Amino acid sequence: MNRLNKNSLESLEYLKELCEKEIISWPIDFEFYQASKTQLEETLKYWFGNENWSSSGDSFIQFGKDASGSMFLLWFYPKLKTEPPVVFMDSEGDAYLVSSSITEFVKQMASGFLFFSGSWIEPNSKEKKDLNWTLLKKLVNEHFGIKHINPEELTKIAKLSHPSFSDWAESKI
Repeated sequence: MNRLNKNSLESLEYLKELCEKEIISWPIDFEFYQASKTQLEETLKYWFGNENWSSSGDSFIQFGKDASGSMFLLWFYPKLKTEPPVVFMDSEGDAYLVSSSITEFVKQMASGFLFFSGSWIEPNSKEKKDLNWTLLKKLVNEHFGIKHINPEELTKIAKLSHPSFSDWAESKI
């Protein structure tokens, strides 16, 4: 069952607010989006090519998408003892573990790097000008009481704390 604790709910609401105020906008390829349970189950059925993805008790909450329709989700797996990790399922059939929690994901988004194909990359000079990165960093750092975030390091920590999402997804296809 996918229940979110107070911290996850607060971080989701904060992420939604940052997007609505367009503090998070292009070139960050992310749109806050919450699919209904029925919509998400239908999408996952097509993504996996079957309904086997839920046979072991796994479930998801979608909270975002990119311009191609790829999904940012919270993954609830049977042995989960902490907040659900953030995973990314792209429109090309690849799946990635991104972050240990929605809170860590918001921090990653304010790091000054862009999420692309399972990695955090440095924006080019135009992308650096297209967004007020300084404001985004300042607001997120103040909100969470942090100074510096290495997004790749947070992804590495997530990979040590959770099962391989890529392997799990591949096993369900």
